[in-house]
Amino acid sequence: MNSIDLHVHTYNSDGTNSPKEIINIAKETGLSAISITDHDSIEGNEEARVEAGKCSIDYLNGIEFSADYGEGRLLHILGLGIDIYNHDFLEVYNGIKIAREKSVGEILKIIKSKNITISIDVLRDRCLKKNLDRYDIHRYFMEEKLCSSAQEVWDKYLDPIPYKREEILSAEEAIYIIKKAGGRAFLAHYNKSIGLGGLSRAAMEREIRNLIDLGLDGMEKYYPSFTLEDVQFADYLLEKYKLLASGGTDFHGGNRSDIRLGIGSGGFNVPYAVYKSIFNSIKNG
Repeated sequence: MNSIDLHVHTYNSDGTNSPKEIINIAKETGLSAISITDHDSIEGNEEARVEAGKCSIDYLNGIEFSADYGEGRLLHILGLGIDIYNHDFLEVYNGIKIAREKSVGEILKIIKSKNITISIDVLRDRCLKKNLDRYDIHRYFMEEKLCSSAQEVWDKYLDPIPYKREEILSAEEAIYIIKKAGGRAFLAHYNKSIGLGGLSRAAMEREIRNLIDLGLDGMEKYYPSFTLEDVQFADYLLEKYKLLASGGTDFHGGNRSDIRLGIGSGGFNVPYAVYKSIFNSIKNG
């Protein structure tokens, strides 16, 4: 099976598997290349990279930034092939992480007003990362079975609480810092609400052109919920604007149990050539 998965989440954001477990699943599935793209987190990359090397799986460092795109719209911008030790990248990244940790207490007060009390000390005890954030609250909800699904936690409790300015990058900032770290910036799942969902195809194309002007390198062509028409439109944009293609399952482990690593709900496939194109673009500068 000469396929890849460049959109994967671990328990460092809102997935349920460790980076090492992800790589072992990738090996069992027969994947040739993979990238861990946790939400606003790079903390699983080193563990995954080392394990991937042991399994002879090609690896790209990754992150999925939530980015403000104005007028209440959020985009998910994937950074693939980034240098996770780049000074400029880390300065911005750590600033966001510190700001988000400072907001956790306020978020817990809002949740308490909805009759759910969560101790920040318990969150700290369970935290798997350097800094607390919303994903630790999300994990608590799931571990304590306070909601019936992972999406319900976001819809009912977390997404209604807006990010403060210092907690989130603009799309322009996200693209800039990804490229500053030597990576390539991709628009994830363009058709979803966290994307360009709700716009006409013509309006989507206008926004893609704007993002290209900001430095966007590519977009996802392969995504489990894309229809044939979605793929065809992505192909049209990729060809017209000479963009790089990417793709992956958006794997979240048990939090999206219908989606399996590398194959989605079955039959999904991202060809290895996609990894090679991205790798060569980064290698050649």
